Amino acid sequence: MLINDDRDRRLIRRVGALRRRWRWILEGAGACAAAAMITSLFLPKIYKATTYILVSESKVGASSREAALQQIVLLPTFIPFVDNDALIGQSLNKLGLDRPPYNLTADRFRRKGYLDVRIPKSTRLLELTVEFPDAQLAASLVNDLAQGAVAFNDRMNAADTVATREFLEKQLTDARDRLAQPAALRLKVQKEAAIEDQEKELSILLGEKESLTTHLGQLRLALAEDQSKSKSLEQALAGQPQTFLLKKSVTTDPLLERAAEKRKLDAEPLSLTEESLNSTREEIQRNLVNADASGAAERAGIQSAAERLQEVNTQISQLLSKMATLRSRLGEAERNYSLSSDAVKNATREYQEASVTVSSKSQDMKQLAPALAPERPVRPTILLNTILGFLLGALLFAAVALAVENYRELRTPRPFPLEEEEQVAVRAD
Repeated sequence: MLINDDRDRRLIRRVGALRRRWRWILEGAGACAAAAMITSLFLPKIYKATTYILVSESKVGASSREAALQQIVLLPTFIPFVDNDALIGQSLNKLGLDRPPYNLTADRFRRKGYLDVRIPKSTRLLELTVEFPDAQLAASLVNDLAQGAVAFNDRMNAADTVATREFLEKQLTDARDRLAQPAALRLKVQKEAAIEDQEKELSILLGEKESLTTHLGQLRLALAEDQSKSKSLEQALAGQPQTFLLKKSVTTDPLLERAAEKRKLDAEPLSLTEESLNSTREEIQRNLVNADASGAAERAGIQSAAERLQEVNTQISQLLSKMATLRSRLGEAERNYSLSSDAVKNATREYQEASVTVSSKSQDMKQLAPALAPERPVRPTILLNTILGFLLGALLFAAVALAVENYRELRTPRPFPLEEEEQVAVRAD
């Protein structure tokens, strides 16, 4: 309780000291306010110029929601397009700020905080602000920086397009060079294969084979028929006699009978024996000879046709094997040529679409509106500086007054609290 009372007494004494010296504190605060106002009047005026750059996706090609969200997330990567030493140095040189009286370099420009680049929330904008002692130079500087950033982005996009086209052109040239070898090999294989001549020869051999097969079948059928006929004729020939004996009575002939009557031949009847070849047997024998001759001819024809058919089959087999090899080589050459041709087509299409492809993946930067020369400076603010000077002066002199009061309290001797309590107790007694 004694400590709290002591603190309260000290606080009351300090408030009293401030009340006693209020006029002195007020005069000091007024002097500080006047000094701040005078200083603000003599400070150089700073003008603020602001412009905006819109960062948007390319209008070439199809856009997607994911690309738009990604673009917003990656907006800070476009700050170096504006806030970079090369661009700042070019602008300073262009506007003559690297010469007297400013003698600015990129490092001095940064250290003095003339440029500020920000990204307004939930926008695709870059906010460029330049604060400079000259209003016209502030506007010119911020506009030149914005235009330089836009031009730099355009140059980068153009350089990407050129580099992509050069790369794709090289790929197209390489693809065409690679196509030349398969094309030459394909033409060589086609000439060596002469596949049409081979097919004609195969067609002729197949026709001959078919004809030989048919003829051979006919010969074998005829041979079977002749052999069967020969057996039948041999059996028929075996049952036929070579000659026939024919006894003929004379009386059977009317002329001879009348002659015998005139001579009065009453003896035994007269007879005549005739021997003749068996014509049927002769016919059968001729047919048998013809059948045997036909069979021999047919067997010879069968043998000849079989031999020729075997030769034709061998030629066809060799030709088919050769054609299969040629077709395999030709098919491989065609596949290689087709792959190389497709590569050339793809390279040609990519080369033709290079500009559209690169542009569709690039980002456009556009300055919305050029900054105008500001009419009023943003610094110094005389009224604000005066008020702040007054407040700071009041706080300063109040602190001095309190410091003086504390010093006096320290120099003034005070009795200890126990002695006071003892004195109070004695007096009470």
